[in-house]
Amino acid sequence: MKGITRPVIAGVVLAAAGAVCLGESRLYREMATAEQAFLTSDYGTADGSLRTAERYYTYARRLPWIGDRPLNDVRARQAALAYWRGDYAALAPAARTDPVSDVAADNIHLQLLVANALFRQGQRQAKDRAAILRMLDASIAAYRTVLGNGRDPADAPYVERAAYNYEYVVRLRDEFLKGRRKTLPESDEEGNLGFEGALEGAEFEQEFRLYVPLEKEERENTAPGQTAPVQRKG
Repeated sequence: MKGITRPVIAGVVLAAAGAVCLGESRLYREMATAEQAFLTSDYGTADGSLRTAERYYTYARRLPWIGDRPLNDVRARQAALAYWRGDYAALAPAARTDPVSDVAADNIHLQLLVANALFRQGQRQAKDRAAILRMLDASIAAYRTVLGNGRDPADAPYVERAAYNYEYVVRLRDEFLKGRRKTLPESDEEGNLGFEGALEGAEFEQEFRLYVPLEKEERENTAPGQTAPVQRKG
């Protein structure tokens, strides 16, 4: 009986290990698909792959060698999809004055995206001076929260961006208080595809000149442009 038990246990262990490896390979494939789809602005495909990865990491986070970081990364990528779509309300609902506080303290990337969405949402909705100042105060508090939670060295890139945005919003608020500014800067409605190009006017065509290098004989000749044509050999 003992001779049969050991092979059975070994087979079960190997089967379990194989299932884990298969699941992990599928997960990596989903993440690669999401990354490729995101870079090509195929947000629907990216969202589907990230949802699959989120379900996996929701359970896998209980394993000590996995933890919360992969799940935080997936959720931050999902938030990035909403941000690039311009769906700022999904990240910073109007009913929440401090949406960053709803995000896990160890997910600095997601906190930064929510803080950015809060500011972008205010650019769209805040029209009068009082509403603009309230939005700027909320944005300053949001970026301050990100800066306060960013203690992990791996979060340094997001903390650096938050610090830049924090300083920008503080200066913007100061300009409003001192009367040097009446409206917010216009939001970038072109998304991540840049701005559409345009043809240059007639003035540009008149300024354009084509210069052709002179031949050696023309440079030495006092009457350039009047040298004999080049004779073909052979």
